Amino acid sequence: MDLRSVECFIRVAETLHFGRAATDLHLSQPALSQRIRTLERDVGATLFDRDRRGVRLTAAGQAFLAPARAMLAHGAHGIDVARRAEQGRHGRLRLGFTVVASYTRLPRAVQRFRSAFPDVTIDLLEVNSPALEEALDRGQIDVGVLHPPLGLAQLRYQELPEEPLVLALPTDHPLCGHPTIGFEDLAGEALLAAPRSVGPVLFDRLVGCFRSAGVEPDIVQEATPVTTLAGLVAAGAGIGFVTRGVAAASRPGVVFREVVGAPGIPMAIAWTAPEPAPTALRFLDVVDEVWRDPQ
Repeated sequence: MDLRSVECFIRVAETLHFGRAATDLHLSQPALSQRIRTLERDVGATLFDRDRRGVRLTAAGQAFLAPARAMLAHGAHGIDVARRAEQGRHGRLRLGFTVVASYTRLPRAVQRFRSAFPDVTIDLLEVNSPALEEALDRGQIDVGVLHPPLGLAQLRYQELPEEPLVLALPTDHPLCGHPTIGFEDLAGEALLAAPRSVGPVLFDRLVGCFRSAGVEPDIVQEATPVTTLAGLVAAGAGIGFVTRGVAAASRPGVVFREVVGAPGIPMAIAWTAPEPAPTALRFLDVVDEVWRDPQ
């Protein structure tokens, strides 16, 4: 039973005239009659009585009219949903991100996406960058905001601006009063850092900055995520680097200072080849808009 035949039945039922109904439906009268006969065969009942006096609905036709209208409405709705899903305007977006990404413009992008595409449900997953790669590879998420380089060749990504690092210090630390801070000033300081396994590229770049200044970093405690690191700094466990986004959400007992030559954390949004899901494509457009927005 196809929707076009159902539409034909409804129009004949409303006009009780095959000629006018055929004109309205842009069909020849024989073609319309054939569709009605096919529909009656599918339904298993005669829907119209036709004689010299005109066309009348049978009892079966009268009973079928309301369900037919509902069927046509549901069918049209289903077609609309399918089309909007293909366009990325309906469905689900499974978004993964690191804790660092949650302190970037990502929340603003999610908010804008929700406003622009209210019929898309967003599922959020916060894990570290290697775990996001695995989730993408297994099809558990559609896109992930993470830290390149990526270890899986089948993933595609678009680079985002790096997140600058700043130094978190206890409020009573002597370096708080320095107009400028270099890596040479950090010699002998107890350093808190994320494990190398969480972000090997950033870890190696940071250690390289210390060694280029002739300083061997004294990592006294590994801490992850970066928000935990800030809490440990406030507790006097040491000093450490966090992103500028984390610093903007500062907490009591901690101050943040720029360090000359400090590296940034590489950022990217990734998906599985060959191309993102329709909802993910829409989200990529929003991310591009938000990251280009100077505000």
